[in-house]
Amino acid sequence: MSSSSSDLLSTRREILFLYDTRMGNPNGDPDENRPRQLPDGTFYVTDVRLKRFARDYLKLRGARILVDRVEGRTTDLTGRVKAFLTETKREKAVGAELISILLDSFIDARLFGSSFAFGKWDEAKPEPKTLTGAVQFNHGEVLHPAEEITIKGTSTFGSDEDKTQGTFTEYSCLRYALVGFSGVANEHSAKLSRATAADLDALLRALWNGVRAAANTRTKTQQSPRLLVEVTYKQGVEYQIGNLINYVKPTGEGDPRRWSSCADYTLDLARLAAKLDAASDRIASVRYAHESDLQLTNLPGSWSKISLDD
Repeated sequence: MSSSSSDLLSTRREILFLYDTRMGNPNGDPDENRPRQLPDGTFYVTDVRLKRFARDYLKLRGARILVDRVEGRTTDLTGRVKAFLTETKREKAVGAELISILLDSFIDARLFGSSFAFGKWDEAKPEPKTLTGAVQFNHGEVLHPAEEITIKGTSTFGSDEDKTQGTFTEYSCLRYALVGFSGVANEHSAKLSRATAADLDALLRALWNGVRAAANTRTKTQQSPRLLVEVTYKQGVEYQIGNLINYVKPTGEGDPRRWSSCADYTLDLARLAAKLDAASDRIASVRYAHESDLQLTNLPGSWSKISLDD
């Protein structure tokens, strides 16, 4: 898929995305696969995890993905690119031509960028060697105090033929968590990465549906998208509010660590609405998608509702 200059993302946009998980581990750490936690006790989810949700869903819908496996096997960037060039009979592409081919072919390269580090493949001579994508996300945060618990059980089969009892298992998860991400789509980076408005629309749909599509593993089975807000700024506006998750807060009765679903609280949008209203002279539109189980208060009537469900 190639893009013309008229298709490129031409205005700044901001994204607020919230999803929840019940009895799940939204992002295991690399050591014990426990939910990741900051020193102050806040649980968090990396932007890499969110991008993986999006990439997997985009691939499911037929898009080519640069950060991917080759024939079901893990590979580095060099292996992925060489396999693609062989598949498309363009093995001789190098330099700026090589990067141009990759940007035209891979939506995740246009959206998220890449370091084109090809190891010992010296003849590739990529130009540029590093490219910032149009969209950048902060690490996500659980927006309330949450409780980590350990689930213990046994496997179905014994460890050898003489044992009738299965082996013991355990995994760590969060009782319940509402996770929030903030992101910015930058029109200047889009000119370099060739990201289009259609690419961004595909990303919004991939975020919304990707967390649900990822429910094929035990720790992701009870994940659901709850709210997505997209702020589009006016043409030529060099501004964004930033960190939109700072302006939304779930409130409910009792200890948030005991929450078990979004029925236990409401999400107040008053601060976010006020912040956006204060910048209204810079904003062209605000769109949102809302899963009806999430109870909202102070939802502005001026926001346009969109459907992202497939």
